[in-house]
Parts: sequence; C-alpha cells; structure tokens
Amino acid sequence: MNFTSEQIIAASLSVGCVFKLSAPELIDTTIPHYFIVVAIDGSDNYLVLCTTQLDKKINYLNKSNTDLNTIAYLEPSDDNGLTDKTYINCNDYHFISKENLIDKLHSGSLSFKGKVSSDEYDQIVTSIKLSYKNDLPEYLLVYES
Repeated sequence: MNFTSEQIIAASLSVGCVFKLSAPELIDTTIPHYFIVVAIDGSDNYLVLCTTQLDKKINYLNKSNTDLNTIAYLEPSDDNGLTDKTYINCNDYHFISKENLIDKLHSGSLSFKGKVSSDEYDQIVTSIKLSYKNDLPEYLLVYES
C-alpha cells in the first residue's frame, strides 16, 4: 500500500518526533541534520536542532555569556532514532510549516527517525525554560504520548 506524503506527515508529526532533514533555509548547510519537534500550533511546527559538536556550542555560549544548562543532552536509542550522543542548543528554535514538511518528504529531503521519550522531552523543555533567548510560549511545550 502506498501512502501519500500528506498521510505520512499526518501520522508521524507530533511533539517529540525526530526528523532528519536537509533545510538550508533554516540552517546554513544542505547536509541533513536531526531536528526534534518541540511544539505544534496548528500547522506551525517548532523544531530544535541537534548537533554532535559540543565544544563548538560551549564556545559559542561562553562567548555570548549564556547559561550552559541551556544545552540539553540526549543519548541515542532505538526509540529516538539518534545515532550519536546529541546536544541541543535550546536557545534557538526553527519554524517550519506542515506543508513545507510534506514538500520535503515528497522530495526525499526528510525522513522520520523516531520519537524522544517524555523524560527526554522534559530535559529539552527544562533547558528551553532556562534560556532568556528562547521565546516559545510554555503552553505550547506539551509532550504528546
């Protein structure tokens, strides 16, 4: 049975899901990166970027005098689909529409990798709440099981 991109996104898109996508309009590279959906508001989706380059993030945050606890750490697991130790700078988020996700899936530049657990999501939210830069409203930061 073949599913459309719309059906796949409708079935997989939820707070906590992990996508690997190429998004040069969000980050300055065409290399696919892992993103975690941290909030959904209608067709608006808010994602945080995952990285394995902790030293670069620490240097960046130190230079900007930002609390290092705004970096969340996740271990890779079969459930979350991450393949390496992962760090999330919770001072930033990226916006992407549901239609853009559908287009990216259709073009082959997006794949669903897994879903973070509620405990992992809570770690991310804790780091977001410590950030003075991240302005996502708390009422949007709700895990969907």
